Amino acid sequence: MDIHAYPTDATTPVDPTEAHRIAERHLTNGDYADRGITYQLAEFDTCFVAVATFPRSPHVDPDSPPVIVGGSVCVIDKPTGAVSYWPTYPADLVADQYATALRDGTLVIEDDWPEDDESPSSA
Repeated sequence: MDIHAYPTDATTPVDPTEAHRIAERHLTNGDYADRGITYQLAEFDTCFVAVATFPRSPHVDPDSPPVIVGGSVCVIDKPTGAVSYWPTYPADLVADQYATALRDGTLVIEDDWPEDDESPSSA
């Protein structure tokens, strides 16, 4: 199955600072931003995996793990800055599957983002 990724205005190759900028610009908008949802980034050889998290309640232990937003895992491709959407799997598993898609040639970087009435393809 092909994995579809969507272009960004990234400065490439993407470094951690640029990955955070992409997440802010392309992933944390609309309802997510209004609810305080942010993305935690994990860096891997070929990509950054961005996992959406809810803000912690002030009454929660600050060392407790973040609460993951279901269905909100994205990959930011290091060479191109393109963004793809993934199921809510652990970041290391998503990075492994992404590396496999790159190796197998099943990653398709689209020319444009889908129209509003279309939804991005998931893996």
